[in-house]
Amino acid sequence: MIYVTHGLNFKYLNNNGKVMKKEISIDTVLNNLSSIIQMGNFLEEKIAGKLFEDIETMILNQQKHDFPDMKWQTMIWDVCANFEYKELWFAPKQWIYFDQQDELISDKNFDIFDSYAFFKLTHYDRGSHYNSDEDFRINNNRFPTANFFRHEQGYITLQFFLNYNLIRKLSYKREGLIKEIAEMDNYRELREWNYFRQNTLMQYQELAGLGFELDNCSAFWLLKIDLLNSDLFIKEYKQGTLDKSLEPIQSALVKINENFGVFDEIQQKAKHYYLEIAKM
Repeated sequence: MIYVTHGLNFKYLNNNGKVMKKEISIDTVLNNLSSIIQMGNFLEEKIAGKLFEDIETMILNQQKHDFPDMKWQTMIWDVCANFEYKELWFAPKQWIYFDQQDELISDKNFDIFDSYAFFKLTHYDRGSHYNSDEDFRINNNRFPTANFFRHEQGYITLQFFLNYNLIRKLSYKREGLIKEIAEMDNYRELREWNYFRQNTLMQYQELAGLGFELDNCSAFWLLKIDLLNSDLFIKEYKQGTLDKSLEPIQSALVKINENFGVFDEIQQKAKHYYLEIAKM
């Protein structure tokens, strides 16, 4: 069973999936601080490191198999700020903006942060209030890796994003504008971009019939990933290779790939929008 704390209430799922409640006292917490910290560090450093590395390898292998003519880029984000962020972004090279439209450009010059659109593997926290203009999904329990396994607070998703950050890059490239005017132009373009993004994503309601969900802000489409089997994960982790335990993620990725044409069509609309801005 996986435990999740809420203040001084201990909530957990028993082996039958039923939510149970248990009171916990402050002396229990303080008298076990060393163990709590060690377990948290082990989960979010050692286990998470292995997990995300093996997921990245699995994604690249799957994409090479399904799209042999495409090159894909990945980026693992591990950010510690007000909250813990752990995400894996991936996108085909064709989706990434670059200044010189040269097919011979080195792969190292492609930056997924400059993509027109991308997919991300990330947690979805039931208690979070998502800001669609932020890069990362807020994690309220501070243990994003826990969402891969069984508990009652959140889950893992694959999400399809139209990239907000490229608007900033293209807007700030303009020369000859005083700071105040440049910032006003950027603010206006970001507002217009939000309207474009929302209306574009809402046009593809057929994705809902395929198991995808449009988030409440209409900022991205998401696909929930089934929970990983803890017993199988423990066994494979000890053996050094995560394989069968990652099948829920692989199954979700295959569904993404089966509908890649839809996502590529949306990306093409975003690309056209961005390139019009780049001409200004």
